[in-house]
Amino acid sequence: MKSIRPIAYRFVCCLLLAVACLGSQSKVHGDDQPTDSGGAAIELSQPGLWQTLDGRPAEENWEFADGEIRLTNPRGGGGSLISEPLPANFELSWQWKIEKGSNTGLKYRVRRFGQQLFSNKFLGIEYQIIDDAGDKVDKGSTASIYDLVAPAKPKTLQPIGEWNQARIIASGNRIEHYLNGELIAEAFTTGPQWDQAIALSKFFGSTEFGTPGQEDRLMLTDHGGKAAYRNFKFIVLQPPPADTQRRTSQGPFLGNGMRNSWADQDSIVIWTRTTAKSEMKADGIPFISLSTKQARKLSKQTDVAQLHAAQMPEGATLSEMFGACPGAPGRVRLTYFPGKQRYAAKSTEWVKTSADQDFTAQWKIEGLKPGTRYAAVIEACDADSDQVTAVVRGGFQTAPSADEREPVRFCFTTCHDFIRRDDGMKGHRIYPSMTKMDPNFVVHAGDIEYYDKPDPWAMTLPMMRFKWSRIFSLPNNRAFYSGTTSYFLKDDHDTLKNDCWAGQTYGAVSFEEGQRLFNEEQFPSHPKRYKTVSWGKDLQVWFLEGRDYRSPNDIPDGPEKTILGEAQKAWLFKTLNESTATFKVICSPTPIVGPDRKNKKDNHANDVFEFEGEQIRETLSEIENAIVLCGDRHWQYASYDEDADLWEFGCGPGSADHELGWKPGDERPMHRFLRVKGGFLSGQLKYVGEQETPQLIIRHHRVDGSKVSQFDFPTP
Repeated sequence: MKSIRPIAYRFVCCLLLAVACLGSQSKVHGDDQPTDSGGAAIELSQPGLWQTLDGRPAEENWEFADGEIRLTNPRGGGGSLISEPLPANFELSWQWKIEKGSNTGLKYRVRRFGQQLFSNKFLGIEYQIIDDAGDKVDKGSTASIYDLVAPAKPKTLQPIGEWNQARIIASGNRIEHYLNGELIAEAFTTGPQWDQAIALSKFFGSTEFGTPGQEDRLMLTDHGGKAAYRNFKFIVLQPPPADTQRRTSQGPFLGNGMRNSWADQDSIVIWTRTTAKSEMKADGIPFISLSTKQARKLSKQTDVAQLHAAQMPEGATLSEMFGACPGAPGRVRLTYFPGKQRYAAKSTEWVKTSADQDFTAQWKIEGLKPGTRYAAVIEACDADSDQVTAVVRGGFQTAPSADEREPVRFCFTTCHDFIRRDDGMKGHRIYPSMTKMDPNFVVHAGDIEYYDKPDPWAMTLPMMRFKWSRIFSLPNNRAFYSGTTSYFLKDDHDTLKNDCWAGQTYGAVSFEEGQRLFNEEQFPSHPKRYKTVSWGKDLQVWFLEGRDYRSPNDIPDGPEKTILGEAQKAWLFKTLNESTATFKVICSPTPIVGPDRKNKKDNHANDVFEFEGEQIRETLSEIENAIVLCGDRHWQYASYDEDADLWEFGCGPGSADHELGWKPGDERPMHRFLRVKGGFLSGQLKYVGEQETPQLIIRHHRVDGSKVSQFDFPTP
């Protein structure tokens, strides 16, 4: 579209006069007369004030005569008229009439909302005008707040070809639509009800739709059929006091957003949690800090009260501590639909949340379309009412069909916790960086949070839950996982404690309790905890479980000692041999190739699991284009095992404050890249050359997203 022409001199004079004569805030009236606001009226019927969306002269489609604006040559879409910027708080009255079959309307607070919303086109709230019956009261009927709020009652409409009287009052976050003297539709453009309306509308991607803006305009729409407008009276209103505009909710809220896992071509698992507040308690009481030695001694205790008392001031509760995002009972419902096809939306039944599951809920959604981006909306309400108290919007993408040649981009991260976040109270810097890459999916390889690190040392189930709710209430983290297809692996620190295995305890918590907390409550569940998914014809990805099936670290090595367990290992070897994908990417919580530090004793790069490690490496050596991505390590590396012809990439810690464990410059023969810093990995499958040959590119990134390495496969 061409730029809008400068505003006419007459319009400038009127606008300046209106601003100079601002009166008191409008009051609601139930008649056709404009509110006596004291503001001067602005004349809108002059052709010089308008231009079509496609930049053509307004007179090509519209006629300006006898004080009327008439749509005489409807073209649909591009023929709509848009004004110069106008004040966002106003009262506007006018008359309109249409012909049979016409579809038009008046939009206000019109502006651009970014590429995420209809490619940055002009959009605004619409007073819908359409050929329909007075008893039609859906969100697309006359006088509705189009696609957002339906008329509250049947309307009095004049016959086709006769004049109707309309009025809009837009005062701060309050909007009202009148028709022929009656209030027909009203809304506040903040609060959970508005969030719900936006989430289930064509404006899904908007965050400020309907709120007052500095460059707001009016639009007369051309969606087909002739129409006429006259007797415009635009009166500027003073912005209302801020304290009259708040719309508060008593909760429950959705302070941890939503997250998902285990996506394939036709299914996914979605998770959420109802909370007492919408955000964490940023001004809470600090925990009593304990040294590592003190914590080690305390971990021998099993009494929950003693374990809490050692780390919290007397009389304090977890809900009062710094970072708290306590749960609250309520009900939740999930709605999802492909792309912008909101009319194909499906909703689950309402599900109650309760304390025994930490107020969490999850759904396994099946029957999805492959290779499709879905919008997802979760609504919350309390246990006794259907009134929505909170809404969170997000989405996910299903994997493309296994026989489709599809470009794919993904990210891979590990090792970051609340106390070592590197973006203040926003969370971790990697999440905005990965968001800019727009990955099809992300793999979190475990050590998402650390129970066995301070403030608090989580030696009880309530403290473990506290840590999960805290880290996922950080805005960066919450927003990313609400809208990104994810695969969550777990490792030792988010199961129980460092290098843990079945039968151990940590304070009052057993390994089995920590295992259940992750597998069934705090993350989307999947019974086996391992899976393989084809992301198109040329990329197949394996997600391994590294804690649930392992032997104790301290028993002698040999054929019976395992990390993967016999069933998972047999499945891995079988599915790798059956795969026809060009590239096979194995996502492991811990290293398979290494090298690792000599003092470590819990992964396949260590001597204590050498037998199974050699078995896995030997099998992978026979698989063409098999590549291992691993978490666990707090440095970035690319290693190549020449004997096994096997590449492994360590993504490094997902925080700039969490790099440790390896000496910079200590490059071993296996290393092809080494960087003892925070960051993440990305993978890109693309097709190159005239033959469109599949190529996989693995890159290391800093936490800000900048690239520090690149490896292309197949290798030369």
